[in-house]
Amino acid sequence: MITAPVARAPDAGRYTVSAVSKALQLLSAFSVRERQMSLAELASRTGIPRATAFRLLSTLEGDGFVVKEEGEYRPAFKCFVLGNVAAASLDLRREARPHLVALRDETGETTQVAILDSWQVVYLERVLSRQAVGYMTSRAGAILPSYCTGLGKVLLAHRPEAEVAAWAATQTFRAHTPNTVTSVDRLFEELRAIRERGYGTDEQEREVGVRCIAAPIRDHEGEVIAAISVAGPSERMPRQLIGSEMASKVLAAAQAVSLRLGYVPVSAPATPVANGRPRRKRP
Repeated sequence: MITAPVARAPDAGRYTVSAVSKALQLLSAFSVRERQMSLAELASRTGIPRATAFRLLSTLEGDGFVVKEEGEYRPAFKCFVLGNVAAASLDLRREARPHLVALRDETGETTQVAILDSWQVVYLERVLSRQAVGYMTSRAGAILPSYCTGLGKVLLAHRPEAEVAAWAATQTFRAHTPNTVTSVDRLFEELRAIRERGYGTDEQEREVGVRCIAAPIRDHEGEVIAAISVAGPSERMPRQLIGSEMASKVLAAAQAVSLRLGYVPVSAPATPVANGRPRRKRP
């Protein structure tokens, strides 16, 4: 597998320095799952000739951006410092908003992003449908129950099950509508289905007449830190939410925001080796 070239601004082509671009491709080949690689692996992963990759890695090593140990390279402390600078400048609302707008325009319905805090859903940003919406109580800054919202169920689904079970044992799940899931067993069935499917739904569980599709947003370590959703009046949403084109659009938007936050999708399963470092299985 060859790593995609580092993305550049559209007008940057004539100012690009080829050697710098190749060096950045080498650095971008590393991930949380593959923290160390040999020269051969890096050359294969990036498509850069081995001799060129060796010279570039030697330069990066001399400048403190990579370290070579036992024949393998890994990012050095300077990358950690730059990563912290980048992380400090990232803002989830800012990164998510363009995708919320695009998703609203694609689907025609209201889009929102939220996090889980103290087992409740906190709505960070919301982009309203251009069509009439006479209800839907969620708004930026709103705090709603997690067990009866699409966003909340997605976020619960990606918390450790033992923690969710300990929390649920202390709760009384009130029925907000006839469709609200109030049984712990049924909730856990739904959370497991969400993990398998990759997204969650709200079938008028919080508000009568409102349906929703939500998908997880991941950070650079692959952890689910937020969720994004489309919600709208029941009659305007797809008849079947699961498997719908709208669900695919929500998943794509969640992936786009995750990539902005540094998430690296898993392209192949990892397998342990003798020294404990994970490696991808080769095709």
